[in-house]
Amino acid sequence: MQSSPAPPLALTASGSNTVSINGNATVNLSAPTSDTYSGVLFYGDRTGTAAQSTFNGTADSLLTGAIYFPKQQVNYLGNFSGVNGCTQVIADTIQRSGNSTINQDCSSLGMKNIPAAGCGGRMT
Repeated sequence: MQSSPAPPLALTASGSNTVSINGNATVNLSAPTSDTYSGVLFYGDRTGTAAQSTFNGTADSLLTGAIYFPKQQVNYLGNFSGVNGCTQVIADTIQRSGNSTINQDCSSLGMKNIPAAGCGGRMT
């Protein structure tokens, strides 16, 4: 049985809610391309409390859109691979360890580049 692709969606969190993708997970999510949350895949509350969202393990995922967690630490740990998607991260802190990879060049999708703070580089 083959499933049809899910429509684009924006996942919003209030307070200290978090996202956690772990283990051998395969997750395919895309941000909407119009309306209020156009280009935003995960949206965290600006007035929320400090928390951590984690993309971890050997998860092989296709995440397309911005991750906006201004009060959170976003962790890319282990062998997480989001290289086939396109993810831009806005967070209080970004921690990367192990062999985790994400593709941050979203120009082919009409999104502008967001340079990494303090170094002008990208997590490609």
